[in-house]
Formats: sequence, structure tokens, C-alpha cells
Amino acid sequence: MKRRLFWKILIGFIITFTGISVGVWSLLMLYGGPPEPFHIGYLKRTAPGYLQTAAEVARHGGVDELEATIALWPKSERSRLIIDLGTPGSGGTVDGANSANSANNASAANSTDMVARVLPDNGSPEWLDALKEYPAFEQVVTGPGGEKIRLVFDVSDVIAEIPQRSRWTVPNPLIVIGGIGALLFSGVLAWYLTRPILKISDGFEELSRGNLDYRLGKTIGRRRDEIADLARDFDVMADRLQRLVAARDRLLNDVSHELRSPLARMQLAVGLARQSPDKSATSLDRIEKEAVRLDELVGELLTLSRAESGAARHQSWIDLDHLLGRVVSDARFEADATGVIVDADFGARPSGDHNVPVLMGSPELLRRAFENVVRNALRHSGEGQIVKITATDDADHQQFRIDISDEGPGIDGDKLDDLFEPFVRGQSNAWGGGFGLGLSIAQRAIRAHGGDIKIRNRDQGGLLVTILLPYELRQAEV
Repeated sequence: MKRRLFWKILIGFIITFTGISVGVWSLLMLYGGPPEPFHIGYLKRTAPGYLQTAAEVARHGGVDELEATIALWPKSERSRLIIDLGTPGSGGTVDGANSANSANNASAANSTDMVARVLPDNGSPEWLDALKEYPAFEQVVTGPGGEKIRLVFDVSDVIAEIPQRSRWTVPNPLIVIGGIGALLFSGVLAWYLTRPILKISDGFEELSRGNLDYRLGKTIGRRRDEIADLARDFDVMADRLQRLVAARDRLLNDVSHELRSPLARMQLAVGLARQSPDKSATSLDRIEKEAVRLDELVGELLTLSRAESGAARHQSWIDLDHLLGRVVSDARFEADATGVIVDADFGARPSGDHNVPVLMGSPELLRRAFENVVRNALRHSGEGQIVKITATDDADHQQFRIDISDEGPGIDGDKLDDLFEPFVRGQSNAWGGGFGLGLSIAQRAIRAHGGDIKIRNRDQGGLLVTILLPYELRQAEV
């Protein structure tokens, strides 16, 4: 069943190849006529040439010279030449030559040029019918001594071998060669086209079985066509699936771990309350605290899920300046309690310019993304340190850029990319207190809106998070 496409392509190409061959043959027959068989060429040129040569030799050199000449001919040609001395029908022959059939040749006794009679110059096919009635060329010449020499070139065996077919009859060798050629050509082409497709089919089957390590790069080879592009897209898809499955498994493991810890503490508090009723109030406080933490964790997981899927129930135009201003205002309120300074610079717009950068998306999801990055910067900073937030819009590239930097100790360079993975935290002193989901939510929310987020260590110390978002300018509402 896997080779259904192979047989379809094979049969299709055979039919096409055969149709083209028949069409070309029909055109040749219509405009050029059928190709001349070898026998016709022999009767038109070769046989008359032998007879004319014999006539010229006999006319100038006589029978002796003629015998010496025909002795050099091929045996098949020597056997066809009949030399008759004397008057036609006498039956006399030269020694070593075949005897002529007198009755059959009587009608041509006085002919001086049988070749011209049976092979007219107009090239009409009637000459062949005439030759079939009299299958011999004849000439009567006068030798150097005045003797009459009758030469007859019998071609009846050649005429008998001429294939009998109509104008549109395809020669059998052409049918055999064309059929074999069509089969070989179609078979090779069908194999060449279907082989990589079968490999791709095997790849999908392997993926369906859970073998995410299967790749097609080596099996396709050096092909440079659409099928090779499809195979490379398959490998890219397999890589993404493998990463997604690995991320899912890692997320499930991390979630189970994060859930297990507060549940264990709640069970411990319940046990203590049962053993020491006087401490039930303390145990209830612990249970309440862990319940709140579980609720927050579930909320973060739901937000992460919405960000990953890009799902947003309420899509609307987002004023990026206004949204970022709200996040900065909340950050300054939180920073007052820790002594961290929040410095915001959104750039100055020309007076009279009422256009603002906007983006279609989910305001709540995008606000959570900005807020998570800013809160992480605050959590990473100490008293007197500055968290700087700058926003610029690149009109040439239609990108809204937000830079959020802090003055903390930073993160090891080989761990920067891991910060966007769920439940990955930085240094415990600086980044503690969360679930390790903030940057993961931010990355997925930003990408869901067509943007990108990057993180790196500053030369002066601390981290710099850069957010890029597409935007368009719209008239601000007054």
C-alpha cells in the first residue's frame, strides 16, 4: 500500500511517454511520410548501381572483363546477376553465371534500360508494384566485338522481404525499444520522486510512535528541491516537538515539586494541630499561608498557559506609553518600601504630535509581562540602587523598545538563557520569593504579541532586559 504513489507515477509517465511517442510518430507520418525501409533503398540505389557497373564493364571490356569485375562483388550480389549471350531467350549463359528464365524475361527482350522503366524519376510508389510483377532489372548492351550481352539483376528475394504495412503502421522494433525506454525512464523517475516521500512517511510514523530523535537529513542526501525542503521542515518540526515535549516533562516535574512542598507543609501543620490542640491557631495560620501560596502558584501557571497559547479573550488596542506608565507607577510605590530608585524615561514627543504607539493584543497579559520584569529588577536591587526604565520608538523599523536595567550582581553568563525557563531562579538572595515563572510568562506574552525579549549582563554590573514590540501610530484620544 505504501507504493501506491509509485505505481501512479509509473503508469502516468508510461502513458504520457507513449502518448508523446505516438504523437511524434503521427506527425512524422503526416508531414514526412513513413521512413524508407532498407530494402527500398537497395532497390533504388544499390541494385541499379551494380547493374549499371556491369553494363559499362561489358560494353567496354566484354564478358571476360565483366567476369573479373563481378568476381570482386559480394557473393550475394554475384548470385543475383545473370549474364546471357546472344539473343534474348536463347538460354545461353556465361560459364559460372546463373541461367535466366527465358519465359519470364521475354517481355523485356528488347529493353535497353530496365532500371529507368521500373524506377521512374517522379518517385511514385507505382514502381514497386511494377517491380513485383517483374522482379528483375535488365539491360542489353553491345560488347566491344559487336556481340549482344543481356544482363539481368534478379531482386525477387529483396522484394519478398519488404515489410507489408500501411502508412500508419509503427515498426515492431520501434514499439519494443519505445516500450522498454518508457518503462525504464518512468520507473527511474517514479523511484526518484517517491523514495524521499516514503522516507518522510516513515519519519511521521516514527514520530507517531514517540521516536522524537528520528531525522531525515541523512536519508534525503544532497537533493535541492521542494521535497528536500519538506524533509528539512520535518527535521525542524521534530526538533521543536522534542523541545516542547522536554519542556512539558520538565514543567510537569517542576509543578509537581512546587505543589508537593506546600502540601507537605500543610499536612505537617494538620498533624501538629492534632497532636497539640493548643497550637491549632499557629497551624491554621500556616495552612492559610500555604493555601494562599498554592493559589498564587496556580494563578501563575494559568497565566503561563495563556501566554504560551497566545490566547487572550479581550483583544484591543493598547497604548504602550500609558500601559508602561501604569507599571512604572506601581513599581515606584513598591520601591519606596525598600529604598530602590525607579528612574523612567519615555522620551519627549514633538509638541502638537498627538500620535501614540499602539498595539493590538491583550492589555492584561502585556501588563503582566512588563510588571514581572520590573518586579524582578526591584527584587534584584538593594537600597539606594537605581532601576532604570527607558522607552523609545523606532519609526524606521516600527519597533517599540523598552530597556529595564538594574545595578545588582547580575547572573552567570551561561545561565542567562535558562532564566526564561519555568521554575528557574537566579541567586536565592536576590531573586527569592517567587516561583521562577515571572520571566517565563514575560517571554511568552511578548512573543504572543509578535515581539521579542532579551537579557544580558551590564558592563557596569546588573542586568539589562530589552523588550521589542511592533507598533503603529494612532491618534491619541482626547
